[in-house]
Amino acid sequence: MNVKQQINSNRRSILALGLLGLGCTWSLYAQSRSATEPTDSEMVIVERCFKYIENAQWVYRDYQWVLSITPTACARRTLPDATPFLLDQLNRDYSNSRYWTNPHGMRHQVICHLAIARDKPEWNIEPWRPDVGYGATLEAGCNHVKPLPEPAP
Repeated sequence: MNVKQQINSNRRSILALGLLGLGCTWSLYAQSRSATEPTDSEMVIVERCFKYIENAQWVYRDYQWVLSITPTACARRTLPDATPFLLDQLNRDYSNSRYWTNPHGMRHQVICHLAIARDKPEWNIEPWRPDVGYGATLEAGCNHVKPLPEPAP
């Protein structure tokens, strides 16, 4: 082994020891940090669909306008943490209709369908239904009819 090869060999050894030491230091830092500091967040990994809505159309049914949605297979697998992505596509593609009213109540209906009726062939989202909150919407099987009592003026 000539002098040049020996120097290169020594450099590689020193570099390897330095990186090994850095890795040990980093892992000790990460362990000590996670053990002592409370976290105010968590990492959530969700499945994103390329497309959530296969088809949707406004249908006049029982004297009311209804958005009849055919979700994709991927949308039917949507977990609660990924619901905003489905709602974003729905808002982006269909909220420009003059029948799109009561978006908060419609949002509760979509989330309710994911909870209890995800396998239905079509989800009928009805803007005329009162916004009574997610709990009451779920309790009514996604089809709440009675509005919440309003306080007297």
